Amino acid sequence: MKSLLFTLSLVFILILSTKELNAQDLYSFDFTSARVNIGGQPHFKVNYYPGSTNTNYKGDFYPDLETNTNVKKYSFTANSTLTVSTNYRTSGFLTPAISTVDNPISTWITDLNTVLIVPAGITITVNSPNLIPTLLVKGRLILNPAVNSKFMCQKVIIFPGGVVESIPASTSNHSIVINGFDPTGYPTWDPLHTSAFISLGGSVTLRGFDTTSMWTGVNNSFTSYGGTFLKSFPYTTSYQPVYKLVSPLVQTLGNLNPNYTLNNYYTRLVGGYGIYHSKDDTYYGGAGYILMRPIVKNLFVSGVFSSSMVFTLGSSIDIQNTVFSDIGHTTASPLDDNTLDSSYTLTHVGTNPPDRYPITILHNKLAVNIQNNMFIPLTDYTSQQSSTPRAYIGAKRSFGTISGNAFVLSYGISGISLLYGTEQFTLSFNAFISVYTDKTVPSSRSYPDIDFINGGIITTSPYSTYEGNAFEGQFKGGAFQVIPIQSRSSIAGLTTDILLGSFTGLTQDNTQDFKSNNLWNSVVFKNHFLCGEAEFRVTYTSQPPIRINFLGGWFIGQRASLTLGGANTPNIELFYDSPYIANTLSINDRSYTFETDTHTGTYNAVSIKNALSISSYKFFAESFKCKYISITDSKFSHFSNSSEFIKRYANQLYLSNVNGTKIDLDYGISFFFPLYSFGASFLSTNQVNFSFIPNFDFVESNGQSISYIVNDVYQTTVPNLFLTQYEVNKTFTSNVVNFPNSNGKYTVMISAKSYSPLPQPTYSEAGSFYANTYVSDSLCNTFYLGIDLTPDVEVTPRALSIFGNSWTKCGWVSGAGLCSTTGVFSKVSTTPSSVTDGTTTVTTTDPLTMLTTYLGNDATNGIPSTINITLPGNQQYKIYLYTYNPSFTGASIFTSLPFYTIKIDGNYQEPFSRTTPQYQYYQKLGPFYWNNDQSTAKVLNIQWAADNTKYVIPISGVEIYSSLTTKYPIPI
Repeated sequence: MKSLLFTLSLVFILILSTKELNAQDLYSFDFTSARVNIGGQPHFKVNYYPGSTNTNYKGDFYPDLETNTNVKKYSFTANSTLTVSTNYRTSGFLTPAISTVDNPISTWITDLNTVLIVPAGITITVNSPNLIPTLLVKGRLILNPAVNSKFMCQKVIIFPGGVVESIPASTSNHSIVINGFDPTGYPTWDPLHTSAFISLGGSVTLRGFDTTSMWTGVNNSFTSYGGTFLKSFPYTTSYQPVYKLVSPLVQTLGNLNPNYTLNNYYTRLVGGYGIYHSKDDTYYGGAGYILMRPIVKNLFVSGVFSSSMVFTLGSSIDIQNTVFSDIGHTTASPLDDNTLDSSYTLTHVGTNPPDRYPITILHNKLAVNIQNNMFIPLTDYTSQQSSTPRAYIGAKRSFGTISGNAFVLSYGISGISLLYGTEQFTLSFNAFISVYTDKTVPSSRSYPDIDFINGGIITTSPYSTYEGNAFEGQFKGGAFQVIPIQSRSSIAGLTTDILLGSFTGLTQDNTQDFKSNNLWNSVVFKNHFLCGEAEFRVTYTSQPPIRINFLGGWFIGQRASLTLGGANTPNIELFYDSPYIANTLSINDRSYTFETDTHTGTYNAVSIKNALSISSYKFFAESFKCKYISITDSKFSHFSNSSEFIKRYANQLYLSNVNGTKIDLDYGISFFFPLYSFGASFLSTNQVNFSFIPNFDFVESNGQSISYIVNDVYQTTVPNLFLTQYEVNKTFTSNVVNFPNSNGKYTVMISAKSYSPLPQPTYSEAGSFYANTYVSDSLCNTFYLGIDLTPDVEVTPRALSIFGNSWTKCGWVSGAGLCSTTGVFSKVSTTPSSVTDGTTTVTTTDPLTMLTTYLGNDATNGIPSTINITLPGNQQYKIYLYTYNPSFTGASIFTSLPFYTIKIDGNYQEPFSRTTPQYQYYQKLGPFYWNNDQSTAKVLNIQWAADNTKYVIPISGVEIYSSLTTKYPIPI
């Protein structure tokens, strides 16, 4: 059966309108355009946001050194090779001849106002020359691939047609040192303190020789489930240092230390294929699943002072098999940008300007390729030389591939940040290990600043894809942070945004945030690995509610940020399809049983299907609360010390085909102890007989009791089940369970309680359990009433011939007190000639009119749509609801289908959230069950899409079947 998430991933889904655009229309720039004078220095001005109404945005500026009369410019005259002994005074080597006054050493450029230019058509080969202050590249700058070479420069600017290339051969090592200017000694021609490495449409290729993966995943679970961990890569050299995390050696119930330490010289890993052994001495504390090995690489990039790399305009970027260390300029402190007035006078020099990351991809019009690189905060042999970067990779309005990279996030650094909201990247199979020591809670900041630093991936973009990324350790702000952007039109002053990559030709509507927020419903977070203090954190309190979709993945000892705590209250549902949830993948593990608490705070709902969660684990913190929890077709174990079990975490609980264990270490129950050979058979419409073999494998199982619970009501408890009885009978048959009615859905839980005879006989809530939801549906087979929800209410009522039965309109029976509504009635502007549900085509007038007229939320005033129908007492009812999609997607407008909820008499209906039908399709939803057990008439209340007040989601009709043998008389 196809997964719902798989289906969603096929239906991607934008906002927007169809203006035919390409990447070049994002903005335009001409190098011949007039320069802007800032502090007496000429600058290129790039307007990344043409048409912006944001008066604070003056443009982005880059120094134009060729027209700057305050600097001295020297051009190479022919193809040359630079070495440590290169004599820059050689006749004809540079034009004009270099000044010996400014640069008194023949082999070293020492003057910060001296600029070397590589003209178009000239190739300069680098063989470890001395430091060059500033270099403009219009030709080719190539590190010699055949020899060990080091290139050091304080400012590099690459122009269109310019090439910087480092592709070392297997026998050589390359090193690039971006030796930014000392913050106290910037040259006067750079008053904005721009990045040290700038590509203005140039081509940069950094490609180390060794292509073996920078990281691998370790699975030490020789006997437990877990499977192959993401991708397993061989390390062909044994006993070479790797980066990994180590947990404290002593882990006991009295000493639970959740901290990690970073070990970057771990050498006991034996290379080869298959399962790796990375145990620390005799202890293994649930750490070291991710191993990173940069030592085999031969291309290294590092920084000094304010060093960063910026790629913009139409830069070609290919960075692979490279190690980055000690580089970056924008820090985790609050952003503090440069300020210019209307005449471009610099009124404030920013102390922490944005967009100065080790790799900054800024409004770039060509696809980016960044694969199999490693990012570490410091080199192994030097102290820190540059600033501690906020993130290693920062991107705005760009697209491409960032895959297979390894990130070490000590010092509170983040890994990858997608910062504008329209980035379209493939983020796949990147690995992040993190430790942090700063426990202070950051103050709230407004976009474009980010509240919670130190995350693996921080994303604002629903247009990117996220698959197979691995996170381990301690992430202060959350390993994966999703931040849907609000007030988009005021951020950059644009009413629309042009999309790039695979969405070229489409635009995003910035004036209605709820449409772009809704796109997150279609994003699928596939097969990620989150271990330790690796929270998946969503910062979102706006409308509409969104659903975060997980497909597959490993959630290993995952817990929320211990620094940020449990105050997060996002307006989201978490939806897990086929997750593996465990405390560890390791053997002989010292686990954090009481430190897991994967989910804290308050969510709308958590839905889980096809889960395997069979170890000691606290998926929900004791303080966690949500409106609804659904667990279906799963093996699910969870800590329990309350008779409410999972229900204690939710206002409403739905369980179907769930086999698991209520865990309590005090009673020796720390693993999966299921009920065996479980079977259920209906004896009548409201009686079910259960048979199974109880589990006597846990320590205090002898003497256990078994309770039978129907819709949270204890019905029967059978005490004192002993192993001897089990050995004789081999099976245990319950008393018959009775449903309170023969119409409806009933959740039955068979719940064992462990027995402790000493020192005083007691029962614990821990033990095996099985829960399933059964449908009793035999009474309501007679059509009773159909109600058309429509604004068209003629004076004379008549019987509407709809789907073979006689319906009425809500407006015709409202005076009789039968039907009332809240919300807004509406209809499609032009009734189509037919509509379909995919198999059934409707063409006849009454059904067509019923489907294309509807009730919906009053989105303007925030009033949800509800329907109240008064029905006779002492009867049972079965309800179907009809919905039609007239507008959410079409031939020229693409949008993510909205999600919504249905509540009957205040109870959510499974599933918690569902999508509207496709454009110009209808759906028949149900059956939903409702019983009026009182002797008098009672109001059936239907809350339709009440949680989503931003979308007008149509409900077209209500169809009711009843245990009554006569229909409601139509017309009245």
